Amino acid sequence: MTEGKEQAFLLKFGKRVYLEDFRNGILHMNSQRYFSTLEQDAVRGDPYEGTDQIHQPRDIQVVHIIDNVTGTEMVLRPDDFAGPLLVGFGRESYTLFCMHAITEPPDSKRPLLDSRNLTFGDSFVGVLHTQEFINRISAVIKSSGMGGKSRLVEYYNIDQHSGDTGPFRKPSTFRYQQEFRIAVFPGSSEPIRLSVGSLEDITTPVFPLADIDCIISCGEKP
Repeated sequence: MTEGKEQAFLLKFGKRVYLEDFRNGILHMNSQRYFSTLEQDAVRGDPYEGTDQIHQPRDIQVVHIIDNVTGTEMVLRPDDFAGPLLVGFGRESYTLFCMHAITEPPDSKRPLLDSRNLTFGDSFVGVLHTQEFINRISAVIKSSGMGGKSRLVEYYNIDQHSGDTGPFRKPSTFRYQQEFRIAVFPGSSEPIRLSVGSLEDITTPVFPLADIDCIISCGEKP
């Protein structure tokens, strides 16, 4: 599994029952399509998920569309586009496991998390040894005959960026998530449960998400 070189303290948010599963080594993973179709979830729903490229109208000269049935051709120019052109080349899809990454020391003058992250569940778990965590998951993915990648998500301006997107790039409207992703391929259209063995020795207990500032920043326990 390709691993990001960034150093980060990883957190997993969710319901307590799923986080207990996580500490026991069960990773609940969802397809890219799952995140792209969460239309009623303003926090997690991302219509750009699953795209391979984005092109701004100003960077497009002309687009030819041909109807395979009638042979009719439509010619589109920059002024014909109401927004950026999203392109999917049918590349290999991924099944994703998403976490929150802290890459800078906590600042006591501001909350550790953007409040929108508090909607992901009622609890959290911290990963105490990031590289060991990645190493264990990498070994399981490889032994299962699958491929995988893991790294921090990069965020782009949807009104400015033209170029590649993919599973590790998201619109800047989601920057507050500070996401770290584990992507497994070939992807599955259904959720999967990846069993990696107990993680209790390299994770914290399950704590209430509402107490995260006190626990992480102050080192206190509720």
